[in-house]
Amino acid sequence: MSWNELVLVVGQDWMLFGLTFILLFMFLRRTLRVGGFLGFTGVITTIALLSMLSWMQWNRYQVSNSIVQIIITDNPTFRILTPTQEPIFKPVIVTIDNVRYVTDANNEKSQKYLPWRVIAMPK
Repeated sequence: MSWNELVLVVGQDWMLFGLTFILLFMFLRRTLRVGGFLGFTGVITTIALLSMLSWMQWNRYQVSNSIVQIIITDNPTFRILTPTQEPIFKPVIVTIDNVRYVTDANNEKSQKYLPWRVIAMPK
């Protein structure tokens, strides 16, 4: 995965990561300064939030790799659909600026979709 793809995978979630790290810093400072229930529960829940955000990004990355592998191997047991549920008849991977996109080879005017945006449905 290239840096450009990583930026697109994270998308707008980088703001959530930043806010979570700020919260973690605030709760750590409170825990070290005062202690108490609020500090400890704040640190624990903020770490849980960070792990959930990271898990979401990891799943998006894994879905992207799976769909790319389905398209590369030309797996006949799957049908690739756009986000609007329209089929892509001849899906191909197009790389533009180190970012992989899925497009239809049969249609010159087809849109380019990011791999984690398309749907792979079993036939």
